[in-house]
Amino acid sequence: MAINVRFAPSPTGALHVGGLRTALYNYIFAKQNNGNLILRIEDTDQSRKVEGAINNLISSLEKCGIMFDKGPSEYSKDNLFIQSNRLSIYHKFTYYLLEHGYAYACFDDDFKKYRDREYTKEELADKPFHVRLKIPDHELTIKDEIRGDINFNLSLIEDPVILKTDQFPTYHLANVIDDYDMNISHVIRGEEWLPSTPIHVLLYNYFKWDLPLFFHLPLLLNPDKSKLSKRQGDVSVDDFLNNGYLPEALINFIALLGWNPKNNDEIFLMEELINQFNITNIQKAGAVFDIDKLNWMNGQYLKNSNSQDIIPISKKIFKKNNFIVKDESDFLKILDFAKNRSDTISDMAMQSAPFFIEPEYNAGYLYLILDTKSKALFSLLINKISVLDTMNELEIKDIVSALSIDVNLKGKELFFPIRLAIWGNVHGPDIGLIVKILGKEKTLDRLTKALNYEN
Repeated sequence: MAINVRFAPSPTGALHVGGLRTALYNYIFAKQNNGNLILRIEDTDQSRKVEGAINNLISSLEKCGIMFDKGPSEYSKDNLFIQSNRLSIYHKFTYYLLEHGYAYACFDDDFKKYRDREYTKEELADKPFHVRLKIPDHELTIKDEIRGDINFNLSLIEDPVILKTDQFPTYHLANVIDDYDMNISHVIRGEEWLPSTPIHVLLYNYFKWDLPLFFHLPLLLNPDKSKLSKRQGDVSVDDFLNNGYLPEALINFIALLGWNPKNNDEIFLMEELINQFNITNIQKAGAVFDIDKLNWMNGQYLKNSNSQDIIPISKKIFKKNNFIVKDESDFLKILDFAKNRSDTISDMAMQSAPFFIEPEYNAGYLYLILDTKSKALFSLLINKISVLDTMNELEIKDIVSALSIDVNLKGKELFFPIRLAIWGNVHGPDIGLIVKILGKEKTLDRLTKALNYEN
């Protein structure tokens, strides 16, 4: 059997992390089975369509390494991977359902009075109408590949609208026709669509089509076990990427929300996910979106990253904070320092703040600023730096080493006061790097402030 799966978002806004997980699982499954991953845009609800959303969705997925084998590449009127371009197809199948008594036309919301009436195409052309699907009064058992057999009492389901008065289909009709037309073999989608599955199965049965295999993925939950939503914080993929989460880390984290490898490994590159992922191991219960776990995981990726590779996104995030470094070699050194102390690139910017804005002294070490030996050290260092023409890291290091003899200080006794004066804390980057990036004027200003500081 040819394997075809699809990701079918609505262009109603930014890509949700739940959508990213659905796309990821479909992508991995297609790769594992030499199948095709199809992107389909479900835009039949024109009132909720957001301009530019299609391009943004595709861009967000591509940033995360998810590419499609088929789907909209140009948004032209003849592109049949966008539902609004397929209306004639939906109309054809709607009339099939009407003609065979599986659906009925309604002229107002009091639909029950129309259930057993039939109308010709000519009669339907006279005034606006919508179409509802007839739901039989019996039980239906559906197999979900994750949850097993599920029984539905169809008498509890109201006849759903499948074609609206604007002649656009609802999700139920368009979804089934498209999945059949695109030869979708496995439907891998969120658990929120499980209650709709009986309607979809009935449509397959009415059209006498073979069913695909259904996999309904567990919900993503907040720590309080409520459904993950914008009210609880950032949930869009771009929110995370723009705040300094690496795409690889986000993919790794998302992959483990509902699927557990049989070993204790937690760090997986995309190629490793493709090798180890097993769709039959997906859990039934909801998966908690643990931001602390994501932060830890992203921190691991940052520490192991090549600083050169994260320069583009880092520059954007640093710029948002008005932190600008013109010398790329200096910026690389800043990133090398900050990434080992941070969970996100936004954290890295905050860790690097003293390079750009004057810091407050760490209150726990104020005694070092006030110490007589420290004052003498600051005075000598000011004199040495004042006569320099260039600010070279090695030269600064030599100056500090020479001062060790002049003031009879070494190790922490030497480095802590200097770093506290120019960085605001006793722990931080190498003193030479701080001085080089700050420049002569800022360094002298901070040393002078420390020299004159009184409690």
